[in-house]
Amino acid sequence: MRAVLQILGMIFYPLLVHLLILYKVPVVAVAGLVATSLVYFYTMLHLRGGPRARFAWIALYALLAAVGFLNLLTDTVYALYLPPLLVNAGLMLVFALTLRQGSMPLVERLMRMEYAGLAFPAALARYARNLTRVWVGYFAGIVVISLWLAVSAPLETWSLFANVLSYLFAVLLFLAQYAWRALRYRQYGVFTPWDTLRCIARVSPRDRAQLLFHGRSGPE
Repeated sequence: MRAVLQILGMIFYPLLVHLLILYKVPVVAVAGLVATSLVYFYTMLHLRGGPRARFAWIALYALLAAVGFLNLLTDTVYALYLPPLLVNAGLMLVFALTLRQGSMPLVERLMRMEYAGLAFPAALARYARNLTRVWVGYFAGIVVISLWLAVSAPLETWSLFANVLSYLFAVLLFLAQYAWRALRYRQYGVFTPWDTLRCIARVSPRDRAQLLFHGRSGPE
């Protein structure tokens, strides 16, 4: 449930913030960010789980709430710049860390769920590593452009890119990787995003966690 709420928040929060900015009421967006951060902060305090990850989320929501509260006191909107930057920088790090020597690239971890119990083609392993690099570059580019627009463009222009276009570009890249895979690696099977989600759902939670977070599958 927590994961579902976070995904829904990532989808609807940017659009809502952009609309509030367009309607010249960014202060409402800042107030909403403070309220949402406090709710998640309270929720994380009472959840069980790995202490390192939980404390990281607690610190993140505390930071967002604190900066947002200061913005409300000073009639500024700097807090609105933080979520897109943190999300893209965080995703960049998640993908990049799996490119370390001896680690399995994140895209390959996801692809392996489609081939549960079967040998994973070497050609797809190379493609997955390169595709992971592409995603790292994408998120890095979004961070750089967002920072540049934050200091050089009106708030509305920054918001259009950071809260709308960057997500549309991510969807296009996500779909393009499936299209290219279907054209270039058709001999290894054709999968749609929906097929991948169904394959992931069929993997046991234990094996799914091992593959996503440790880069290895469970016993076969």
